[in-house]
Amino acid sequence: MTTSGIKSGPIAIIGLGYVGLPLAVAFGSCRDVVGFDINNERVDALKAGQDSTLEVEPEELAAAEQLSFTSDPDDLAKCSTYIITVPTPIDHAKRPDLKPLERASRLVGEHLANGDVVVYESTVFPGCVNNYCVPILEQVSGLKHNQQFFTGYSPSASTPVTNSTACLRF
Repeated sequence: MTTSGIKSGPIAIIGLGYVGLPLAVAFGSCRDVVGFDINNERVDALKAGQDSTLEVEPEELAAAEQLSFTSDPDDLAKCSTYIITVPTPIDHAKRPDLKPLERASRLVGEHLANGDVVVYESTVFPGCVNNYCVPILEQVSGLKHNQQFFTGYSPSASTPVTNSTACLRF
């Protein structure tokens, strides 16, 4: 744990889609990263150096030497920073489906420890993190927000993340 009370440990990227995978690859060039996805076939393909979404090139995957891929939730226990990048689809009435966000928050809550940080990179409406996600994290983990764990969110940006910007920003 650092003097700020925030732990230093591997980063977990939850969801390896068009947002999560490039982020995991960028951080994986300079930090220990666990890339987590519930889709076993996706994880196996990424372990083999193949990205069917074509978000990253095989050379970029290979260069991220500190990045591992898993679909085993137990592999998240060693992490201290969790970046949730799951989709938030909308229904026919353009209401967000928060089920993926809820499942990811519960998953992270099961592994959350004192001093950990959770960042939501998913597209969410104002207040969603504090009013929807944080109560799930508190309930599942038994920890108190802004005392024992911390959260943040990152709105979508049009600027792509590169290895150098990810390592400098974090």
